[in-house]
Amino acid sequence: MKKITLVALLVSAFTLGVFARGKQPVAFNKLPEAVKTEIKKNFTEDQIQFITAKKEGRKRFEYTFIMVDNTKLVCDTKAQLRSIESQKGVMDVFIPEKILSYVQTTFPNTTITEYKRENGCQKVELNDKMLLLFNKKGKFLRID
Repeated sequence: MKKITLVALLVSAFTLGVFARGKQPVAFNKLPEAVKTEIKKNFTEDQIQFITAKKEGRKRFEYTFIMVDNTKLVCDTKAQLRSIESQKGVMDVFIPEKILSYVQTTFPNTTITEYKRENGCQKVELNDKMLLLFNKKGKFLRID
């Protein structure tokens, strides 16, 4: 009987630990001011369907916004954009000017559906599923 109780206790502790590290729902008014300010520049609170927060370190969080039109936006505690995706097309304001200009000139009949910043690179996916890779300064590197 003691073994069953011990196993149940360990399973419970493990499950609680997994959920504690996962994404948690968060209300708009509980967000850091910098994040609220940046989101309000391009969206109204009515456009936000759901917000989650995921801990990324001791004081850093990653915030994920799901909008009513299924746009998904991810930013950090300092309101720096990490990624945005929208099947209707990502708003130009979220794409660095140098990258936006390159895409509009080189692929004039396409729409950017996803933009990501990760590991010192910037990635852009077009509506024709082409993936473009840029360095952190916006210089085109290659097509993936």
